[in-house]
Amino acid sequence: WVRDKTRDSRRHKTLERYKTINLHGFFSKIWDASSGWILVFLVGVASGLLAGIIDVAAEWASDLKEGVCPSNPYYDRESCCWLSNQTFEDEGSCGAWEGWGLHTGIHSSGGRYALEYFIYISFAVVFASLSGLFVVVLAPYAAGSGIPEVKTILSGFVIRGYLGAWTLIVKSVGMVLAVGAGLSLGKEGPLVHVACCCGNLFTRLFPKYYNNEAKKREILSA
Repeated sequence: WVRDKTRDSRRHKTLERYKTINLHGFFSKIWDASSGWILVFLVGVASGLLAGIIDVAAEWASDLKEGVCPSNPYYDRESCCWLSNQTFEDEGSCGAWEGWGLHTGIHSSGGRYALEYFIYISFAVVFASLSGLFVVVLAPYAAGSGIPEVKTILSGFVIRGYLGAWTLIVKSVGMVLAVGAGLSLGKEGPLVHVACCCGNLFTRLFPKYYNNEAKKREILSA
């Protein structure tokens, strides 16, 4: 902490000295003062976009276990019903959405139930297995919510790779698959880890933060 504080103080003194010498030094001072706001803005936009994509994809994966939208397979049940100006507040009120039994043309209620049950279980097992496999093989740091580890990093410890690009990708994909599989977990805790990964990656564009662990923790805290 002391070393980072000293390094940042030297950087500030250098900027103040060059600010009065030439125009480049003046604009460098302005850029240094505004870089924190720009960085936080970029992290907020990236985190929001990722959260939206994860939420939409998880909803689609969850609905895929029960049926499909014939007009557009990439729509979840709610979007499919909105597309046809229908609601689905009451079970079966949306004709635009088809269960797997109806979609495959099975007419008997027993055969339709058996097929839909098998597809539901199959998708759930596949999604959950892929989620676990990606974490174990590609990014072990993507396991869990990530909040205890983020608190540990903020308290001064350095965990190499915990906020890296691979962790961010696997964490995002794993969340979609795990929630889509119906596992008893949510997206709120892991999204803290996702946001911190975005913050760590964007600090690479700003040496003021990337080369100073104390300043980097300010962004992670934000």
